[in-house]
Amino acid sequence: MTRSPSAPFLDFDQEGKKTTGKILLVEDVESIQLAIRDFLFSRYEVQSVTTAEHALMTLAMAPDIDLLITDIKLPEMNGFELGRLARKLRPNIPIIIITSYDVNEFIDIIKEHGFSQIITKHGRMSLKEIEITIEKMLSGDIFGVKKYFPELRETEITLATFPRTFANGVLYTTKIKSLHERGELTDRIAAHFKSQKRAPESTIKLVLDEITSNAMFRAPVTDGGEFKYQTKNSHHDILHTHQNIVLDEEDRFTLQFGILDDWIIMVCIDPHGRLTKKEILYRLHRHLTIDANTGLPAGLHDSHGRGIFLLREQLSSLVFNISRERKTEVICLYNSTSAQAYKNISVYEIDNA
Repeated sequence: MTRSPSAPFLDFDQEGKKTTGKILLVEDVESIQLAIRDFLFSRYEVQSVTTAEHALMTLAMAPDIDLLITDIKLPEMNGFELGRLARKLRPNIPIIIITSYDVNEFIDIIKEHGFSQIITKHGRMSLKEIEITIEKMLSGDIFGVKKYFPELRETEITLATFPRTFANGVLYTTKIKSLHERGELTDRIAAHFKSQKRAPESTIKLVLDEITSNAMFRAPVTDGGEFKYQTKNSHHDILHTHQNIVLDEEDRFTLQFGILDDWIIMVCIDPHGRLTKKEILYRLHRHLTIDANTGLPAGLHDSHGRGIFLLREQLSSLVFNISRERKTEVICLYNSTSAQAYKNISVYEIDNA
């Protein structure tokens, strides 16, 4: 399998049987419409239209439509407006928005209406990302980086068995039990990615620090709702982390990392599921919105949240998978040979209430 650096996950062996699911595709560019239809044909029934008006008529007359895919730029209205009207007809219909524009330009609308699957048309259309998103949204089976790279082989390690070099195609998995282990692993992983893939060590450390900070400091709370491993300053909106932390068994979290061809893979999984789609979109909005009084990002001085924005800016792809109150998985993918200008928004959330 080969991959284009500008279009991650694109190359794909279309195996498997046709899956139950009827998809409505709204796309007025014929070449893109045909590419998506042909790619999904082996697994889904795809009905395509070219206008928002036709899409709304189809949704009203066809209650068996399971999922809507729409471009942002359409003749009568934009895809966000179509999505809003579609939800009036079908409140729970999953919606995927595709675009060739910078997603950051639409962050106000994305936050307001809770659109959490925006896929950019970077380079060639990333068809594999669309298919994975469909599978996750229709099945509710959202977890696992191997959905994106099924050829990965998983190997469990500890600090004592940390590999001297990272083998291509191996996903190393370890359980974090203490602040010391977190720091030691972050340093070793960043050093390996720098030496093997020439990845900026500062970028890798930033990513690992943010995803493990969420798992170690923000996810674990007491029965009373207080943070277990950090304390809020009584006079300022500042959180102080405890020293020499050893996590309780129920708070230990998993870190996965590895290399596959040009891809650097980092995944953090915690057993709490406290991060939410609403919080992620809110924090992105805060850091992409300029305060009229200062000319600076509105969220610049927030006690947390800037890390989410920085992750998205630094990485090729960032995916949040959340099972509320049970599990959070943050998948971070960095292409070592090619930057991706426009970034997807991918937040999957299951409410277990």
